[in-house]
Parts: sequence; structure tokens; C-alpha cells
Amino acid sequence: MKHSKYIQSLSLSVTLVLFSNCGSNEIDSTGMGLDEPTIDPIILDLDGDGITNDADTCDSTPSGALVDAFGCSFINEYDPNYFLVWQDEFSDEGALDGSKWHHQIIPPNNGSWFNGEKQHYTDRITNSYVSDDVLIIKAIKESYEVDGSTQNYTSARLNSRFSFKYGRIDVRAKLPESAGTWPAIWTLGTNINEIGNYFGSTYGNVGWPSCGEIDIMEQNGWDKTELIGHFHWGHTTTGEYASYGKIAIIEDAMNEFHIYSLEWTEGQLKVLLDNKVFLTMNNTASIPYDNPHYILLNIAMGGNLGGAIEADFSSDSMQVDYVRVYMKE
Repeated sequence: MKHSKYIQSLSLSVTLVLFSNCGSNEIDSTGMGLDEPTIDPIILDLDGDGITNDADTCDSTPSGALVDAFGCSFINEYDPNYFLVWQDEFSDEGALDGSKWHHQIIPPNNGSWFNGEKQHYTDRITNSYVSDDVLIIKAIKESYEVDGSTQNYTSARLNSRFSFKYGRIDVRAKLPESAGTWPAIWTLGTNINEIGNYFGSTYGNVGWPSCGEIDIMEQNGWDKTELIGHFHWGHTTTGEYASYGKIAIIEDAMNEFHIYSLEWTEGQLKVLLDNKVFLTMNNTASIPYDNPHYILLNIAMGGNLGGAIEADFSSDSMQVDYVRVYMKE
């Protein structure tokens, strides 16, 4: 059994404060008009965190923070300057929480996916589900057709329905071990307007790479000791494509959970493995990392970074313990 999570499943109860019978609207018997309504200060929620003052032991909660029953925010275990604003602890068995995740299943590249990938993505529970408090994204060898296009593998590609600008992401995960699998934990700008993604054109229509891409974790299909962090973008003035990345060495990514993280500020972006920085890039006006991003989780099969798929492949999975997003005041 994996280690106990320091944040309980944020089935946080929201306290509903009912301002009823706070004063009297009856006419004064002296005929002098209405009594002035009074509000009991105990039921106020001065910091707006959903916890009334009488129960709130943390009376200055940052705006947007998730809080416990005492009104206190959840602080990042590595950096106390960050407080939790969004998470999924994957505590409910079976199907994913549809209020948090969107399955991206429409192939955007004329019936297939980019980079020469060999899978179709589905929203079936066989490809993505929760078991024993862990999200399973499962790639399966099977023939599957979408709009006349047939591939020999299926998998899942998830978009978070939450977007953010600046902050920290922590994802605790185990990675697949099979040759040909290409797992990824990454972000895209919400203004990409990619076919079938969750946000559509709500925040713009700049396309890739002008939206900016942040690869917090990618792993190629032929060397499972390598971990890739990478930035892809289009120059904010010329639109010219550019990228920058590095490789970290990891020996046991498929047998042990590790924490894959991004720290993103107005001035800098950092990618971390188990809270150790292995990729840093300054955030300047020429790169488009000043707009909201959303999170993607997926396993691709084959393609540019997956490479050759082993002949006897049947299935493999990425296991995700949690996804947590933090911000600073």
C-alpha cells in the first residue's frame, strides 16, 4: 500500500452559512418604523474561505485556497510559500471525476495523432479508471477505429478542466516499463484551441507552438532510465518555433512512485524530479509563458519518442497517485 497521503481526499465539505432570521422586519409597536437588522458576528466568514468565523482557526486564508474544516490552507510539503488550489487524490473507485477531467478522444491530425503515434485515445473505463486510490492510464493492444481510421492500440489522454497561470504542480506517479510506450505529464496553453480539447477557443486560437508547451515528464520508449523535461514555444513576435530541454536519469520509474513537478513564476520555469531541479529556463517577454495552462496526462504508443513497440506488447499503464496544483499569494 502506498504511503498515506498528507492531504485527505478533499471531499471538503463546504459550509453553507444561512443568513436567516438575522433581524426582525416587524413594524415597531410605537409606529417608528422597522427595527434595524442585526447580524451575529459569529456566523460571518471574513476571509471568504467557506468556514465561519467561530470555526475558523486561520483567519487570513489566501483567496482561492482549498481549506480543511478549520479554515486552514494546505501547504506544499516542499515549499511552505505555496498553498493548494486544485487537486485530485483519486479516492473514488471506478470512473474518473468528470468535473475535474476531460477525455480528449478526437484525432486532430486527419484521423490520427501527431508525431506518428500509433494509438487512438478513448473515454472507456478500460483505458482510464481509479483503483485502490490510484489513477490508471492503460495502453492496450487492440484494433480500434475512429471515423474510418484504424489503429492497433488504445490509450487515454486526459485534460484537466482547471487552468492556472504561475504556481507549482506536483504529480506522484509510476511509469510504464514496456518498449514503445511514451508516457507524459505536461501542460499546454488554454489558447491552443486544439481539436477535441476541453477549453476549445474560450481563451484564444493561437495554435501550437504559440500557446506554449511544458513537458514536466516525458519518457522515450527505448531507454526507461531517461526522463525528459522540455519547453516548446513560438516566439511571441515572430512565431518562430524554439525549444529547450534536458534529461535526468531515473533508475526505478516503473517500480517506485516519484514526484514530477513544475515551478512556474513570472520570471522563471523549473522542472523537478523528487523536488530536485534538473531543468531551468528564464521566463521572458519573447516566450509565451504568461497565459493560463491546463494539465495533460497520457500514454502514447510508438511515434517520434515512443519508437518501436515490442512485438509481444499486450498492455501497460501509468499509475498516478495524485495531481496537486499550488499557488503563492
